[in-house]
Amino acid sequence: MKSGGGSMARIGMYAGEDWWTFLSTYEDHPPILDISCGSTTVSVSIADRRTGAAAVEFARELADRAARFAAEVERLHVRDHDGDGEACTACQNRGSGAGEAA
Repeated sequence: MKSGGGSMARIGMYAGEDWWTFLSTYEDHPPILDISCGSTTVSVSIADRRTGAAAVEFARELADRAARFAAEVERLHVRDHDGDGEACTACQNRGSGAGEAA
């Protein structure tokens, strides 16, 4: 059955302790971001290798939402933290550069 082009999909990933991310960049086409949780990987890139204004807008919004996601997780971590910052790898790595929440 064909629809009017309004295709839709939804994928949920709930990260435990078995996650990883990987970014592949290339000279001649858009990057590919892999996000893995357990044995499932989702790859994100740009359709038809077209890096026009819509692709830039998507990438910027993705980065903004990811930074907000990280900030919210950090906020909840601080709220629920047991106070032992020396034993906490998240606290030790906080503000260490790449991926730092806004």
